[in-house]
Amino acid sequence: MATFGAASTNVNPNRSTEVVQPPSDSVSSLSFSPKANFLVATSWDNQVRCWEVMKSGTSVSTVPKASISHDHPVLCSAWKDDGTTVFSGGCDKLKCGHYYLVANP
Repeated sequence: MATFGAASTNVNPNRSTEVVQPPSDSVSSLSFSPKANFLVATSWDNQVRCWEVMKSGTSVSTVPKASISHDHPVLCSAWKDDGTTVFSGGCDKLKCGHYYLVANP
């Protein structure tokens, strides 16, 4: 553990990874698929985005898979238990979106 004020040699201690094509505004929720390596983020830029997360050795990368628009900021998301569908809700009054993320639901 570094002492307060001491220079740290580890610039990424949590081994974080930035996704490709991130949201342009604040992220409101993140959720991983229960069945596959997919990450969904909702954000204040009115988008629901999905990435496939891949690991090769110690390297982690992301590939954009889908982006769906709402009329207003999106606040939350949840996966269907079989991992085929994402549900999202936001500031669209009573609008709730559901999106199939497999070829044949």
